[in-house]
Amino acid sequence: MPVGRIMRIIGGFYYLSTEDGAMITAAPRGKLRQTDGIVVGDWVDYELIPPDQAVIEGVIPRTNLLKRPFVANVTQVALVFAHKNPDYNYLLMDRFLVMLEAYQLPTVIILNKSDLVDAKTAEENAEPYRRIGYTTLCTSTKNGQGKADLLSALHGETTTLAGPSGVGKSALLNMAIPGLNQQTGAVSAKIGRGRHTTREVRLIPLPEGDGYIFDTPGFTRLDLDFISRSDLAGCFPEFTSPAENCRFQGCRHEQEPDCGVKAAVQAGAIYPWRYEHYLIFLAELKKWEEQKYQRTGHNRKQQRS
Repeated sequence: MPVGRIMRIIGGFYYLSTEDGAMITAAPRGKLRQTDGIVVGDWVDYELIPPDQAVIEGVIPRTNLLKRPFVANVTQVALVFAHKNPDYNYLLMDRFLVMLEAYQLPTVIILNKSDLVDAKTAEENAEPYRRIGYTTLCTSTKNGQGKADLLSALHGETTTLAGPSGVGKSALLNMAIPGLNQQTGAVSAKIGRGRHTTREVRLIPLPEGDGYIFDTPGFTRLDLDFISRSDLAGCFPEFTSPAENCRFQGCRHEQEPDCGVKAAVQAGAIYPWRYEHYLIFLAELKKWEEQKYQRTGHNRKQQRS
C-alpha cells in the first residue's frame, strides 16, 4: 500500500503528498474519525482512487505529536527571535527553550533582523546560547545575511518554527523557499510586538526535496505547568554536569548546601541570568503545584461530604 504525507487540512479535506511528489485530496476511513484523528505532518497509508483522490487507510506510528501547534513527526524546532523590533528578551527565550527541552526536541536558534544592530551586539546576543550548546544563527531577511546557514540547518529535517510574533518567521520562510510569497506583518510601535500572520497549519516541502518546514500560527501556550519541579533543572543543559557535584541527590539547586550548580554559577561556568530564570520558573511551578494540590484537596472534601 502506498505511503504519503499530510501537508494541509482544510474544511475536512486532507491534502496528501504522494511518494512521487504529487498532491492529491484524500478522506479518511470512518474508523479513523473515531481515534485521535489525522494531523498535518502525519505519514499515512492510502488507497488511490483514480485519477487524483485517495482514501486514507491508516496513520503510521508517530515519532511525536505536538498539541500547540497541532503537528506530527517534527525532527527539530527553529526558535526565532529578533535582535531588535521587538526587543530581544532573554527571559522569554529561556521560557521557549525550557519548553522545547521538556518536549525533547532538538532546537536551532535563529536571531533575525541582524541588519538592525551592529556586529558586536549580534555576537553578544548569540554567544551565550552557542556556549551552552545551541546552534545559533544570525540572519537578516532584508539583506539575505545567513541564508546559506539557514538552509544548511533546515537540510533533511522536518522543522517547525517557534518564537514570539513580529520576529520575522514568515519572512524567513520566504527567504528559505523562493516564490512562497508568505504574508508578513509589521511590529506595532505601541505594544512592541507583532501580529501572527499565519492562520492555518501546513507543511511545505523545501526546494529539491531537501526537507520540510511547518508553517503554523506558532506555539500558542507557553505555560510550563506540564513540567515537574524535579525535572526543571534537566531542561537547562548546562546544569547537567555541575549537578553531579551536588551533595544531595534530587537537589533543587535552590537553598541546599554544597550545590554543584550554585558553585558553577559563582565560578562563572553558568550565566547568572540563566540561573535567575531557573529560579523564576521553579517558583512558578511551585505555585502551580500548590494550587493544583489545593484544588484536588477541595474536590476530595466535596466528594466525601
